[in-house]
Amino acid sequence: MEAVVKAQILPEPAGDARRISLVPPIESLVVPASRPRQTMAESLVATLVELGVKHAFGVFGGGIGPFCRAIEDSPIELMHFRHEAGAAFAAIEASLASGELVVVVATTGPGLTNLYTGMVAARWEGAKVLFISGHTPAERRGRRAFQETSSYAPGARDLFETGSIFHHAAVIEHPAELAVAAAKLRRGVSRPGGFVAHLGLSLAQQTAPMPSVTCAPSLEIAAPAIDDDAIARCVELLTEQPFVIWAGFGARHAADRVLALAELSGAPVMCSPRGKGVFPENHPQYLGVTGLGGHKAVLEHARKLSHGRVLVLGSQLGEMTSFWSDELVPSGGIVHVDLDPDAFGAAYPHLPTYAVSAEIGDFLARLVAAWPAGMRVPPGAPRSSALTRPFRAIPVAAEAFPASGEALGSSVRPSYLMAAVQSEFVEHGDSIVMTEAGNSYAFGSHHLRFDAPLRYRSSTGFGAMGHATAGVLGAALGSKKKAVAIVGDGALLMQNEINTAATYGIDAVWIVLNDGGYRMIAQGMRSVGWRPFETEFVRTDFVAIARAMGADGVRVEREADLVDALAQARQARGPFLVDVIIDSSEPAPAGDRNRSLQRQGIGA
Repeated sequence: MEAVVKAQILPEPAGDARRISLVPPIESLVVPASRPRQTMAESLVATLVELGVKHAFGVFGGGIGPFCRAIEDSPIELMHFRHEAGAAFAAIEASLASGELVVVVATTGPGLTNLYTGMVAARWEGAKVLFISGHTPAERRGRRAFQETSSYAPGARDLFETGSIFHHAAVIEHPAELAVAAAKLRRGVSRPGGFVAHLGLSLAQQTAPMPSVTCAPSLEIAAPAIDDDAIARCVELLTEQPFVIWAGFGARHAADRVLALAELSGAPVMCSPRGKGVFPENHPQYLGVTGLGGHKAVLEHARKLSHGRVLVLGSQLGEMTSFWSDELVPSGGIVHVDLDPDAFGAAYPHLPTYAVSAEIGDFLARLVAAWPAGMRVPPGAPRSSALTRPFRAIPVAAEAFPASGEALGSSVRPSYLMAAVQSEFVEHGDSIVMTEAGNSYAFGSHHLRFDAPLRYRSSTGFGAMGHATAGVLGAALGSKKKAVAIVGDGALLMQNEINTAATYGIDAVWIVLNDGGYRMIAQGMRSVGWRPFETEFVRTDFVAIARAMGADGVRVEREADLVDALAQARQARGPFLVDVIIDSSEPAPAGDRNRSLQRQGIGA
């Protein structure tokens, strides 16, 4: 088998083509003579309503004022945040929870540059987010205008170019250009996977009258189909040797089909950290999660499966998912299914890979239909049920965890905290649970268990601190459910939108691992023999901060008080914070991350 073989995706025959209509309603473009013409800002907002946008987040300013006013007068819910990065993180999570396009607005200058991290994160996470910012008008460019945003201003030009960050980016210089931009937005929203775009609007263009339009061109896109030969080749590769399924975040909308293939074939399943819940973590064929916070059963299985293949579904197998461990991938190589062709052959370039560029659900439907009747994982593959046992909810009574030192009385062990979160938020109700970058993510990935997709979120690739502390607002709004963010004290000090949540009555919960320091950094330093330096800071009273910002909360210093505090948070309406004083002596399951840093030379 060649190193990388790409399966061609062909359009379906014209007679059977499934069509996605991208034609805007004519009445939305025709301007009756009896009323004033729409401004460009109003026309753009009308397009966004047509595209199904329900939320717009941001920090307003003079440079984007008319557009914000047009949103305020529309059905779109406009929310004013406290920092542009927080608005972007919330938009990412709202988009992923709802599957809809979400808008982020910012004014010129620092309003735009404050969005940079959120823009990159949106592309990494595969969300659908449209950034709309103010832009300096032509007659003021290059003259040191206040908060100048133009090609003359340092660092601004790249933020208006289609490329590595944006699927589409442009400065609209004339109302006539809006039709082109709208067509690109329609195409982008209809495509599977993420879509990140950025439009710059000067004040003059925001308030400019739109030209009359009497008709709209028809644009239809035929959905892609998978080549029969590609499916036949996948069946051949997966039936001639034992294989294991590696499910990623990209398979979250095809969980039922992942389950169908696993039970039809008998193949064991492991998940990426972002893919937790794509396959039920209480299923006897489930091995565990890979990467940071991963489970030993995964490696135990891999060591027994010295030959065979792995079927990767919707994961790019990045560092936090695989640490590029050869132990995880048998010698037979990879059958890799993803929408992003850049994923193929990237993590394991030395292994044979058969690449299929396709939507995961469509691929699995075709593969299951073509699977030979009665064909199970070939003899010689380990029995997955012997490698793991079905998950059972961890009891949360304090006595269920043997006390060590003064842990039971003076602080809360993170493992005990995760067990309580499992019982209170995962087993009761359908809240989305997020974990912040750092030890929160390692503990959550390792200890929490989900039996359904779209209930666990973490940023494992870009991993910006503050993503979950602000993103929890968007998760709650997008899902229309309570959302919970398990975060470190350092992240919450860096970025939070507690006041925004209080202003709009958003059902967001923060569970803070309060240990007065950057604990993952300190543990990493110790792992290479260093004495930690500059990782401690003054322990913060986050309940006092939450109440000062209009939210409520409770502090937990003993394990005996934890369950009642979490129950209070679960039953609360509006934003609520649980400030947990944790036992920092319990190490996070982050050894693979530290070993990866050592291989890169940090301990040299």
